[in-house]
Amino acid sequence: MQIRWHSKYETGQPLIDLEHRLLIMLFKKLDVAIKSNQSDKILTRIVSEVRRFVDFHFVSEENIMLETDYPGFEVHQKIHTGLMTELNVMIARVVAHREYPEELLSFLNQWLINHIGTHDQRVAEHVKNSNERPVAEQVYSKYLPSSVDMTSD
Repeated sequence: MQIRWHSKYETGQPLIDLEHRLLIMLFKKLDVAIKSNQSDKILTRIVSEVRRFVDFHFVSEENIMLETDYPGFEVHQKIHTGLMTELNVMIARVVAHREYPEELLSFLNQWLINHIGTHDQRVAEHVKNSNERPVAEQVYSKYLPSSVDMTSD
C-alpha cells in the first residue's frame, strides 16, 4: 500500500491526528482485503466501514472548527461535502463492479495526503492559536492515547 502514517501528517491537534491514523488503518484493512482476495461481501462491508468513518471524521473535524470559530468553516465544509460525494460515487461503482477496489484505495490515499497537507493543517494552526477551545479537549488526556506508533506497516 502506498500510504502509512508519517510524522509529516501530524497536525498537532490530538483528536484529528488520531482520527487520521484510524483512517489510514481502515485503508490498510481494505488493502489487505483486496490483496488476500476476500469476497465481494467482505470488501463491500469494509468499504462501508471506510465510508462511515470518513463521514464521522468530517463531522468531528467540523465540530472542532465550529467550536473554535474557524473562519474558513464554510469552505472546508464544502470540501468535505465534495469529497463525500466523490467517495459515494466511487463506492457505488466498486459495488456495481464498474471500478476496482484498488482505484478506490488510490483515491482515498491521495485525498488523505492532500487534505491533511493543506486544509487540515490550516485548521490545526487556527485551533492552536484560538482563544476558544474544542469541547473535547477537556477529555483528551483521559481518552486519547499519549502516543500511538503507526509508522510501521
